[in-house]
Amino acid sequence: MRAAVLRFVSAHISLLCLLLVTAAVGLLTTHSYFNGQADVANCAMSYSRPRYIEQTEFGRSWTRYSAKYKLYLYREGGFDVHNQAFRIPVLFVPGNAGSHKQVRSIASATASAFVELVGKRPELVDQGMVGYDFFTLGLNEELTALHGYSILEQADFVNDAIRYILAQYPRTRARHRLSKDTEFASPASVVVVGHSMGGVVARTAFTLGNHMPGSAQALFTLSTPHSSPTASLEWHVEQVYTRVNQFWRHGFRNGTLDDVSLVSIAGGNLDSMINSDYTYVGSLAPARNALSVLSSGINDVWLGQDHQSVLWCGQMARKFAAMMIEIMDARSPSQLVPLDQRMAIMRRQLLPSIDRSVETQTHDRPMRADNYRYVQLAEDSVKLHPLDLRKLAERSQARPRKARALHLLPSGIAAKDKVLQIL
Repeated sequence: MRAAVLRFVSAHISLLCLLLVTAAVGLLTTHSYFNGQADVANCAMSYSRPRYIEQTEFGRSWTRYSAKYKLYLYREGGFDVHNQAFRIPVLFVPGNAGSHKQVRSIASATASAFVELVGKRPELVDQGMVGYDFFTLGLNEELTALHGYSILEQADFVNDAIRYILAQYPRTRARHRLSKDTEFASPASVVVVGHSMGGVVARTAFTLGNHMPGSAQALFTLSTPHSSPTASLEWHVEQVYTRVNQFWRHGFRNGTLDDVSLVSIAGGNLDSMINSDYTYVGSLAPARNALSVLSSGINDVWLGQDHQSVLWCGQMARKFAAMMIEIMDARSPSQLVPLDQRMAIMRRQLLPSIDRSVETQTHDRPMRADNYRYVQLAEDSVKLHPLDLRKLAERSQARPRKARALHLLPSGIAAKDKVLQIL
């Protein structure tokens, strides 16, 4: 009897020890996942002296959403003494439930960097470095991540706002003479900065009927889920994503977006709202036009950032300002340096030297037209027999230095219903 009791107690003690060890391992794993794998939050606080001037003239005659959304001009206290915009226009688009006031950190840092630079080298004004005017949208803090129609309405409003902004500059540029010796072009393009879903709204604006071609040639997105929505709670959000991404992929093939640069900055492990994989834009635009980077890999930043701190982090704001200062050129209608020069500046500012070399090699690799054979699918269903594949393979082996790949491309956006069968 005593031996049976001892065996029973021993078995239960062993089971209890196993459960305790399992629980301890589980707790340690959970702690490591949520704390040990995350970057250290060392962002410096940024400071600003903001003024937001509502553009009351931007009313019903300009947009059908005047009662719902607002447009503001940001002014930094101590630097911007004029209430009119006459420099280079920038439009900030807030994200899901975002506020127009979220522009203050990057706008303040850019204004401070410009004043400091021109104070040391005033001759740069004659070279087109005239500073920026930051406009920002009040979008009623709508939940665009959950509602596809809100994305479309805000994108429509973005196009109306750009049209209004550009219409002001011929008059204000004539009133505020920036240089005695240099004649600056009237702006034909606005720099667009989007945070989170604001980046998706900005890209959606390119697809709408009221978009003016060439009116936005530089797009910067911060923690924006480009590839797919983070919360698929409504079918229309998925539909908007599909249509917008399809438009952008084809836009670089047909020349519609040739002069547009797209830069996506992600926060990394500290951003618990947006998976950094979703921010990658390499599948939407070629390397000549696009750049994706994590904030923890940016020169002089080297920090992961959560979803909101990517806007106010002092290191990130100063780096963004330095990049913006270098790409401005008010002598050009686009108000920016040419695309290739612009992308080279942004790669130098955002990428470490080893990443820049890899990016440059990929971008500069020559692409010969005879490496590719394009076949347009004329039928709704195409069957490719193994004998045909064997003939193609034998033909490619006869040209060992050529790419041994068969590219089957659809004949256009409407080709989504084409079916390819390999038997």
